[in-house]
Amino acid sequence: MGTREMEVGSRMKVMEDPIHLPEGMKNPVVAIGVFDGAHLGHQRILGEVASRARGMAGTAILLSFSPHPQKVIASGEAPQLLQTFDQQAEILAGSGIDVFLRLPFTRRLSLLSPVEFVGEVLLRIGPREVHVGENFRFGHRRAGDAATLRSLGGEHGFAVVGHEPVLFRGVRVSSTRIRRLLSAGRVHLAGRLLGRPYEVRGGVVKGARKGVRLGFPTANLKVDNELIPATGVYATRAVVNGKTWVGATNIGFRPTLQGFREPEPTVETHLLDFSGDLYGQPLALQFCRRVREERRFDGWEALIDRIGRDILWIRRYSERAAARMGEGEKGIGPSRG
Repeated sequence: MGTREMEVGSRMKVMEDPIHLPEGMKNPVVAIGVFDGAHLGHQRILGEVASRARGMAGTAILLSFSPHPQKVIASGEAPQLLQTFDQQAEILAGSGIDVFLRLPFTRRLSLLSPVEFVGEVLLRIGPREVHVGENFRFGHRRAGDAATLRSLGGEHGFAVVGHEPVLFRGVRVSSTRIRRLLSAGRVHLAGRLLGRPYEVRGGVVKGARKGVRLGFPTANLKVDNELIPATGVYATRAVVNGKTWVGATNIGFRPTLQGFREPEPTVETHLLDFSGDLYGQPLALQFCRRVREERRFDGWEALIDRIGRDILWIRRYSERAAARMGEGEKGIGPSRG
């Protein structure tokens, strides 16, 4: 890939090899890590890196890896990522990062010792400062830690800044914790740790049109993200064509409607007060609150009645959120302009 400009109103460059770093780059300040989710802990480190770089007329760099290192080291233990590349890049571009160095993580890279990693990767960047979390590990078999990096930095002329974890309700904010919350359907709390609602993206595909027959047409989403929340009904925001709509989203196997269990859960959203054709269009779905678990009902009439009550709950929730937060901000209120 080399290098390319992000098309998100930013000058952030995305690269895959340090050799393509801009010539004459001064005072690189580097954060190292996967930064999946770009959660509150990540945001604190990125904000400090951007601030330090600006203070010394330098360049703020995030050194990350693709794919996730665990997919190379032990693929069966690799976590499901919280973001697609596009989602991550858009958030990074708004954080003040100048260069997103997305190093291909290969078997050879995984075998580098801490000394070799510094010599072959970091010194090619020429950092003035390197910022890491205090639980940072690097090198073959995770042999190096922040103290190791500080020692090597002393030898090679760069400072190392370790960042304490961000705590929420006394527990460390981490991508692992967020994955567990999403897998339990606790999307509201996951959003608190992310600093924004959890979002999945994809394209709208044709479904069985059973929602139309029920009186609640839905947009069926083919999700690009690796991780979707637990099955259930959710209050969501659906962003399509630059406009935001309140959504009632069901994730699951539609047990009342199906004569068999589908192999994968479907993600379908009824957009409140929307009319039109969404087939083939990209859609982003932001999860605000879980309404209830998915369950089987005794017939279509019972299902229709419950969907109506779910939508009423979501509409009232949307109105309360819009009143608290201001329409179009972090709440669920629609923003259609």
